[in-house]
Order: sequence, then C-alpha cells, then structure tokens
Amino acid sequence: MANESLGKAKSKKNDEFYTVYDYIQKEMNAYLEYDPDVFRGKTVLLPCDDPEWSNFTKYFAQNFDVLGLKKLISTSYATSCKKQQYEQYHQMTLFEMNFPQYDEEKSYSRGKIFTLTRDTNKSGIIDIDDLEWQYLEGDGDFRSEEVCALRDEADIIVTNPPFSLFRDFVAWVMEAGKKIVVIGNQNAITSDKH
Repeated sequence: MANESLGKAKSKKNDEFYTVYDYIQKEMNAYLEYDPDVFRGKTVLLPCDDPEWSNFTKYFAQNFDVLGLKKLISTSYATSCKKQQYEQYHQMTLFEMNFPQYDEEKSYSRGKIFTLTRDTNKSGIIDIDDLEWQYLEGDGDFRSEEVCALRDEADIIVTNPPFSLFRDFVAWVMEAGKKIVVIGNQNAITSDKH
C-alpha cells in the first residue's frame, strides 16, 4: 500500500508532504545531543516550505531562543506553481488574510518569505508570534536567484524537499558548500531522476 502511494505521488509529481513535528524534534535533538551549540549564532534557511503550515518553521520559531539562532528564514513556492506542478489547491491562511500586505494576485503568483530575528511583539521571547512575512519577487523556487541569495546567506539549510526534486535540491545545497539537514522519506535517496 505504501509503495502504491509513493508510485502515485511520483507519477503525479504530488510530492509536497508535510513532516511530522515529532520527527523534526527527534532529529534536531540528536544534533543537539552531539553539539548543544550546533545552531547557536547561525542563520537557518527552510526552503521548500509553506511557512504557514510547516512544522519546520514551527519548530525553529518556537525554539529560536533555546537554539540561540541568529536568524530564521522560511520560504514557500507560489500557489500557481504548486497548482500547475503538483495539482494542489491553496488554502488561505490567517497570515495572509489578517495582514495589510495581503494581495490576492501576489498570493497566487509569488512565493513568500518569513523571517524571524527579533521580539517584534515585545513579549520577552522570540517565538512564532514574531514571524514577519512578505512576498518574494518570484515564485519561490529554490533554484531562483532570489532563493539562491538566501541560501548563500544561511549557515544551515533544513527541510523536506519535494520528492521529485530531491537530487536537484541536494546538489543545490552542495554547490554552495552549506550544512544540510534533510528529513524525508528514505526512498528519495534511491529515486530515479524525474
């Protein structure tokens, strides 16, 4: 049954799977056990995400102070591109609807960037409520110049890349000589190029 689902996902390019929060936490805890300062003073990039829904964004935002992060950057792919490539629908989020910068056309055609660097709401801690967002100039594809510049700014890249682009994604990270943490299906490692 699981192989049948993967086969369908591969044929439809429906490979936007969301990673469970517990898996992310367990993996990050393993890194922290080895080196408690692995993220301290670092900029972490989470490309290939939907920051509004992503457990990667949630984990790193909620643990920003504990990890000692310098900056968190999370980007998403434009709704129009997801619809074309992955046959997925777009569900509006409160991040979009409740902010003055919301623009229906941009929401459809551009990716988004969420950043976290400071305590914007003056609560005394930096957490998910302090995320700031805006639209990217482009569609948010990790291979775009815009996201490549973010990759170059980052110290560590963490994500679950699209299954069909796994090899391209790893090559993209290695090209910049960045540290990488990929949490995803083990079948991605042995998959054929799509």
